[in-house]
Amino acid sequence: MSNAIRASAGSALQRRLLAAALLLSVVASGCGDGPTPPSETAVVTFGVAGEAFRVQLVGERQLEAARAAQGGGSARIPNGRIVPGVGVNSGWSWHLEDLEFVEVAIELCDGRPSDVERQGTQFGGGRFCPWGARVLAISD
Repeated sequence: MSNAIRASAGSALQRRLLAAALLLSVVASGCGDGPTPPSETAVVTFGVAGEAFRVQLVGERQLEAARAAQGGGSARIPNGRIVPGVGVNSGWSWHLEDLEFVEVAIELCDGRPSDVERQGTQFGGGRFCPWGARVLAISD
């Protein structure tokens, strides 16, 4: 066998081995320690001045903050971005996203759910942070 044929055969074998190694690494990277656990989600119901509204909690951080607020923690004021559409907030034409619990908030976004309903996403500069809100329930 000539050197040119041997080099060509060796080169083809190297390409196949390289392709197999790449394929194996791609397949292996898709396999982890098992299935990805579902993200923590829950719905929190707030009471404000005789009215109620609901927010979808996403992630362990929001869930822990809601539980802390329910238990009397210092960060009790829900503060979220007003978005059109019901989501889990049945009875209203809006819902909140990017929710966080804060200790203090500006008065501009304080109010009742019915105030948000009347003014829409323009209420409070686009945010709702009812100072008097209380966590009534957290459900999975």
